[in-house]
Amino acid sequence: MKAIIKYAFPLVLLVTGTFASSCLEAKAALIADKATKSLLLDIEKLESGRLITVGERGHILLSDNQGVDWRQVPVPTREQLTAVDFLEDERGIAVGFSQTILLTNDGGESWQLAHQEDSFEQPALFDVQFINGGRIVAVGSYGLYLESSDQGESWESHEIEGLADYYGYFSHFYSLKTITDDYWVLAGEKYIDGIDEDGFETSSALVAETRDGGKTWQKLATPYDGSFFGITVNASGHLYVYGLRGNLYISKDEGQSWQGQFLSTASGFHDLVILSADSWVLVGTGGVMVYKTLTDTVIKKRKDLKGRTAVVAVDEDTLVVVGDGGVERISLSQE
Repeated sequence: MKAIIKYAFPLVLLVTGTFASSCLEAKAALIADKATKSLLLDIEKLESGRLITVGERGHILLSDNQGVDWRQVPVPTREQLTAVDFLEDERGIAVGFSQTILLTNDGGESWQLAHQEDSFEQPALFDVQFINGGRIVAVGSYGLYLESSDQGESWESHEIEGLADYYGYFSHFYSLKTITDDYWVLAGEKYIDGIDEDGFETSSALVAETRDGGKTWQKLATPYDGSFFGITVNASGHLYVYGLRGNLYISKDEGQSWQGQFLSTASGFHDLVILSADSWVLVGTGGVMVYKTLTDTVIKKRKDLKGRTAVVAVDEDTLVVVGDGGVERISLSQE
């Protein structure tokens, strides 16, 4: 999830149920001349090289030339879209507020509304992942956890007991990554994990794993008591978790131990892209971008301080970043 939570909703327990593919009637997104400058919250790069970004008012934009030119496509909702994922070049999914779920079977050219649910208690989905050919999982606010076993046509809500806090309540689930069909990891808002000897509540950052394809979840201990907005896995299976106040932790042993990374910024981090075994880029609030190589760490911000929410690499030197200021193309050699 790219940190967009600026709202306060009461904590509630999930109620298990099944949602059919029939949805609320929705208004189509307006085609906007300045859509590339609007708030965009996630971006995906397909194997073909196509880029797809999603954001406010149901905006979905496509680029077929590494982010130089963009075109907005028709979408049957004006809800804010928060995340997008593709199984292959043709088949994709986007999610957002009002538990909106959109499906495409033509590489993002057209989208169908598969699910939408008005809920004050659980108003938004923040991330979504294809697990395998027919299975998809989406997660969101206050423990929202939806699963489809039929390619997104219908959705079932689950209460995940292993992710509840000390009182049985749920924090926001911001970021989900699948490493194998059975091994997934999740990061989210801090949760209350207990009461200390003086009677005060103690908190932990939410990082969790499942080893059985989502049947059971176990929280992983971390040295941080704030919120994590994202989790990224590199080719070696190392876990990178990042969030509030410039916090980044790396685990090289599947979450059994963590190494904090000192970065001289207090900005929150929303997304991380791995460039090579020795380099990565983080983006976040205040327009921050951290470029880490084997020998150096460069931290820069947008002049207007508009937040950056998601990033992809389109070649060895070029990033495409989205956020409060829309789309940016950034050359690392000029940073």
